[in-house]
Formats: sequence, structure tokens, C-alpha cells
Amino acid sequence: MNYLDTPQESPVARRPMHLLTVMLVGLACIVARLWYLQVARGDELLLASERNRSKLVRRMPPRGQILDSKGRLVAGNRARMVVTVVPDEVRKSPESLITLAALLGTTVDDLAGTITQNRVSAVDPVRVAEDVDMATVTAIEEHRSEMPGVDVGPEPVRFYPDGPLLGHILGQLGQVSREEIEKRKSSLYRPGDYSGKLGVERFYDDLLRGTDGGTNLEVDARGRPRRVLEERRPLPGASITLTIDRDLQRVAYEGLAEFARDGKPGAAVALDPRTGAVLALASVPSYDPNLFVRKVTSKDWNALNQDPRKPLINRAVGSAYAPGSTFKIVSASGGLETGATDRHTSDFCTGSIKLGRWTKRCHKHSGHGTVYLQSAMAKSCDVYFYHMGQRMGPDRLADFAHRFGLGKKTGIDLPGVELSGTVPSPEWKQKRFHEPWVGGDTVDYAIGQSMLTCTPLQMCNVTAAAANGGTLWRPQLVREILGEDAAGRDVVVQKLKPEKLGTTALSASTSGLIVRSLQSVMEPGGTASALAIPGIKMAGKTGTAQMRYRGQMVNNSWFVAFAPLENPVIAVCVFVERGGHGGDAAGPIARKMIAHHLGVQLNPPSPVTPAAD
Repeated sequence: MNYLDTPQESPVARRPMHLLTVMLVGLACIVARLWYLQVARGDELLLASERNRSKLVRRMPPRGQILDSKGRLVAGNRARMVVTVVPDEVRKSPESLITLAALLGTTVDDLAGTITQNRVSAVDPVRVAEDVDMATVTAIEEHRSEMPGVDVGPEPVRFYPDGPLLGHILGQLGQVSREEIEKRKSSLYRPGDYSGKLGVERFYDDLLRGTDGGTNLEVDARGRPRRVLEERRPLPGASITLTIDRDLQRVAYEGLAEFARDGKPGAAVALDPRTGAVLALASVPSYDPNLFVRKVTSKDWNALNQDPRKPLINRAVGSAYAPGSTFKIVSASGGLETGATDRHTSDFCTGSIKLGRWTKRCHKHSGHGTVYLQSAMAKSCDVYFYHMGQRMGPDRLADFAHRFGLGKKTGIDLPGVELSGTVPSPEWKQKRFHEPWVGGDTVDYAIGQSMLTCTPLQMCNVTAAAANGGTLWRPQLVREILGEDAAGRDVVVQKLKPEKLGTTALSASTSGLIVRSLQSVMEPGGTASALAIPGIKMAGKTGTAQMRYRGQMVNNSWFVAFAPLENPVIAVCVFVERGGHGGDAAGPIARKMIAHHLGVQLNPPSPVTPAAD
């Protein structure tokens, strides 16, 4: 051994240093972790801890009321008895579900499936039965000690006092699924809740719904409740006032129902031409929205869905038909504006015209003789409009149809059901049917046939624009949003303003002549003279449009009108499928609606009516 060499340190001697290093590193990690948890994320983790320490057991808010234009209730709430279970409690006591299933007349598997499907947390009650009768409520109360986690009590539920009268306007409620909640990205709803699915209930759902309340419970690490921390009162949803007059709606509904009983469905719309407010909007047959207040049964759903009369279709906005001679308002306006006709242009109606080897007939086969625009409108002479349509051509007819808002949705606050209708053109026909436009298409177009289709709401908007000088308003069903003041009284928090969609851009002379021509329709010699209201000057237009039904050609009945002539406050469109000539079915309903709105007592219409288009 070389005494000059430095002696090497034993491995055993180095172990304390390694251990000390490991301890220091571990201590540093602990300090860093503590700093991260208590300083960097201290507030966030404290909040999470508080959330884990407490749970909010919901109480559903009453849904906001819906009132008609005169403040009468058309959608409110009633109390129903519901049975709920707390998932964690019944999990620990399986006998509870066995007893409850026997009392409800169902199976344990069905109850367990409902709980699994709608479960939110271990302590949030899940609704397992609705509208429970008092005998069952009493039985559950008597067995309450045997069923920990089971509760029965009142819950607000929607109620529609007028049943099907306003079914298509108010819409319906339905249960919210997990997929829908994820799609909406909403924290307001939980599985099993009810939300608006159609109509006003859907469009204004966020306002009507209200704000949850409930009981804030302190829970242990397993989520079991220990004590009540806070009670929160649920806040009712906002109420809304409609523009609809329930009495006018009933006049329209009952008039249409007479034809619906014979298998002839229809629709009626009334607008305020000054603002676009919807005064009535009826579609018959209708359905009772009370059916959807609770989970609709398969029997009820099949009865509605398989009904050949199709009561779920809102024909006022969700069905489009050829408007027949009511479209002459549009084609006459276009003819005057483009110079294809004027007040002095005459035509001689022999009862038909020739298109090559085809004959196009007027509705009066013997002919009207010499007519001018005003008399042609009054008598609904097709020959006059055939020739005028030929001079205009299909593209200009389409242009003026678009000016009057046809071919696109009006934007009424009824989501998901409104149709655009069809405004054809040669280009459209080539793309749609791969066929060229022919002369017969043009003459049919001018009298509201061919491939043209419109909804009753659109034709009512056309009529309103004729009444007010050319302004197109967006039809509105809601007038005001209501809230509560400190004393709990309803106060207006928002008044919805009329929304202008556009204008027809007609000259004053054109608008004036159109109104005078429509006035002539209601006067002696006009196709709707029998529908005149004594003491009221009004304007109107009959319409008869052919449609193929079960292999045969049938006549759909249309009638549009506005009144009073000097200062119109109501515009009406009535449609009855397979109702015959325009003045036969649709006209009398419109007459009753206008008279009711103007406060006029009616005598029965004259039994003698002229040949009506």
C-alpha cells in the first residue's frame, strides 16, 4: 500500500448523504405541492370542497303564464302529485322499490330503469310517477316508514284551459333527453324535465321556464344529507301576452270545424295590417296540448300520428297550396306596374282562349263579355288575367310574387313548422322537373295555379300589404313580456315592437286601383257580394284552386278580405280544403271573423250568390 494514496470512502459511509438528498428532494416536492394546492389553486379547490360538502336538491319553478290579448289565461299551471326517489337511499334499501312498485302498479325493473335514465346525482330526487291519484298518495304515505328515500308531493304542471282551440299556437311540452341537453349545452335542464317543443312554448321557452329553487343540504363524504344549509325559493318564469284574441280565434275555429267534421280541413288567419300582429291563427283539425303535459302514451301518440286528417299539421303555416284567384291581387299589381295593363285596358271574354290545340277556360264558360281591370277583378274573369299574364311573362310574375313576400318564410314566432311555399320560374322548373316552361304555365300562373304554392299566412300577409299601401310586417304572436314587481303584481318588462320586413314598392295609383278593384268584389255583381257586411265598407277576393285528391280534381276554397276600407284594422285569409268555390266555404267564415272583430251583429248571408271563382 502506498502511504501517499488518499484512502477511499467506504460505500457505507456515503449512504447517509444519499438518504439526506432523497429526503431533501422529497421535502421540496411536498412543499411545492402544498404551495400549488394552497396558493396557486387554493380558491378553486376550496370552492370544489364546498361543493362536495353540499348538494342542492331542486325545486322546479312554475312556468310563466300565457295570456291572450285581453289578459285571459290560455296557458297556466296546476298542481299535480308526483312520486320521487333519492337514488342513494333506495340503493341502500332495495325493499323500498319493491313496495313502491306494488303501490304504483308497475315493476321494479321499470322503476330502476327510470332512475338510471334520469339520475343526476346520488341525492337529487328522480321523478318516477306523475299525476298520481289521491288513493295512491295516501297508500304511499301510509308505507312511508318502509320506503326510505321515497317522497310524494305537489309539483306545478302545465294546463291549457281551452284544449285544442289554440293547440297549434301554444305548441306543446315534452321531456328533455340527455342528448338534447348536450346539444343545447344548457345547465338549466336535467333528464326528465319538460321544455317547450313546438309553438310559443318552444320559441319563448327560456323566458317561460323560470329559475330553479331548492334545499341546499350539507352532506358527508358519501353524499348522505346531514343538515339543511339554505332554502331557495324557485322563481316563476316570465309571463307573456299574446296578440291573439281568444274570442276571434274561437269564431275562426268553430267555422272551420263545421267543414272538418266532413273531412275537409282548413285554416284561418287574421292580421292587424298596421303592425303585423296576429289576431287569430286557427288550423282544424287541431290537437289538445294537455296530452303532452305528461309523457304522452303510445296510444294517444298513435291516435294523433295515424289520424288521416293529420291534426298535428298546422295548416295555417305548415301547408302550402295553390292560392287560386286570390293571387290576382299580386298579378294585377304587377300588370299595372309593368304596363301590361292599366285602368283603361279592356278585354273581351268569350269564356275561353286557345293555346295551340289546348283550350283554357274561364270559370264562367259563357264568358263575361267586355271587361276592364276593375270589373275583371270583381267578376274574377280568368280570360282577362290570362292575356295580362302573357304580356307580363313568368319572370315578372315571379318578381312581383317575391315583392309580396311569397316564396319565403314570414318569420312568425312558430319555430320549425313554417313552409316557404313555391314561386316558380322557367329556371326553377328546369332545375326541379327538367322540363321547359310552356305557355300554359304562364296563363295558369297569372290566376294563381301552375306550380305556385302559398300558405294561408302568406296570403293573409299579401292581403294586409294591399290594405296598408304596401308594407310587409313580420307576423307576431307575442305583444308583451310580463314580470313581477316587489308586490308580486304583473308588470310589463318588454313590449315587442312591430318588425318591418319590406315593401311591395307599388305606386300610389297602383295601390289605389287595386283597393278599388277589391272593393268591387264585395259590391253587387262581384263574386263576394253576398258576403258584404251592412254598414261596413270592405275589400275582398274569392279564390278557387284545383288540386288532385285521391285521383280526382277537387276545388279548394280561398277567401281574403280587409276592413274597414278607409282605415283597415283587420286582414283575413280563410282556406278550406276541398271546400268548393271561394265564396261557398271560406267566405262566410271570414265574414264572421271580420264582423266579430268590428263588433257588428250579422244577419245570415243572402242564400242567392253569383257564380263565384
